[in-house]
Amino acid sequence: MQIFWHGFSCVRIEAAHGDKEAVLVTDPYGSETGLRFPRTLKPDVVALTHQDRERFPLEAFENAPFVIDNPGEYEVSGIFAYAIAVRTADEAHPHHLMYRFEIEGMSVGFLGNLKRKLTDEEIARLGSIDILLLPVGGGEFITAKQAVETIKAVEPRMVIPLAYHVEGLKKELGTADAFCKELVCKRQDANKLKITKKDLPAEDFVVTVLERA
Repeated sequence: MQIFWHGFSCVRIEAAHGDKEAVLVTDPYGSETGLRFPRTLKPDVVALTHQDRERFPLEAFENAPFVIDNPGEYEVSGIFAYAIAVRTADEAHPHHLMYRFEIEGMSVGFLGNLKRKLTDEEIARLGSIDILLLPVGGGEFITAKQAVETIKAVEPRMVIPLAYHVEGLKKELGTADAFCKELVCKRQDANKLKITKKDLPAEDFVVTVLERA
């Protein structure tokens, strides 16, 4: 499995399923953010954390992927996605979504749009997580301190921070460095994460900070 970060809470996961490959993309974004979204992606499945599809430029893709924007269990090209409702105060869209993906024998938690701490019930529904992807930059997302509290509650084996400041971004977000200062752990920086189940850390968890692809 390979994981790439495109900015904000958008990640691309490339996975193998037998002799076939599958691509998952989360939360695409528009140019109003100040960042340029790649126009060459052809995902098999797109997972959205907000139920309002109009927030996401789905026309940015060169194909017509399967889009998940409702709670439930899905299987697309060997990728298993469990979309879990996270209640909000928005009456028009009372649920955001978080995800548990099962890919190549690993569990990936995706909390891309998280704006508050998870409840005990939500943590239980997320289950045991190998790799946790969550926002850390504050603003409309959880803060670095809240991210650390969430990590301690979920207890993943690896963490990939999302939604932090990069050059060109119009919104004010905290940095990956500021998040890492809140968290005592081993850190590695990379342009992508290539990992198999046997590569997961056995003891202390690792934070992998990805460059924007």
